[in-house]
Amino acid sequence: MQVPRGEVPCTYHPNVQTGLRCTRCGKPICPQCAVRSPVGLRCPDCAGVRSMPSIRTPGSDLLKAIGGGLLVALVVAVIWWFIPDWGFYLSLAMGFGVVETIAKLTRNKRGADLQLLAMALVTIGFLVSRVLLASRYNITFGEINQLSEYAQRALRVRLVPDLVYMALAYAIAWIRFR
Repeated sequence: MQVPRGEVPCTYHPNVQTGLRCTRCGKPICPQCAVRSPVGLRCPDCAGVRSMPSIRTPGSDLLKAIGGGLLVALVVAVIWWFIPDWGFYLSLAMGFGVVETIAKLTRNKRGADLQLLAMALVTIGFLVSRVLLASRYNITFGEINQLSEYAQRALRVRLVPDLVYMALAYAIAWIRFR
């Protein structure tokens, strides 16, 4: 097979000129799409690089996922009322519980729609847990709005860790459905 020499357009990025070629099939490849292998640079096809498909989730599966994920989020929020000092573990339970419930009910589909759904359900779970904790510590919405000294102290003690815990649960959702 006679392969032309010099710079030619990349097979995958026609706007990029390249002198690299796949060591298996000889296709022109640019450094961006070249895949290192033990026998040299290969094109994505020859290297076997494939991404997992991202399929739009059907509405019926989304409704099941919303119900299951919401149930898990509410259960963890209620448990948080009983043991508020376990915030780290409960945030993990919230993140993994909601995410894995959604994954199971959607037959392990992935995509942006499921990422957003999981993050929304985690947010609802955290908000419900905060409302329950406020009632546990006898903090009324009026005190929070007026930022009474007691409400400020209770919020300040828990605000930073709670934001970290919430970010942890969001990261779990983001990574799982990517």
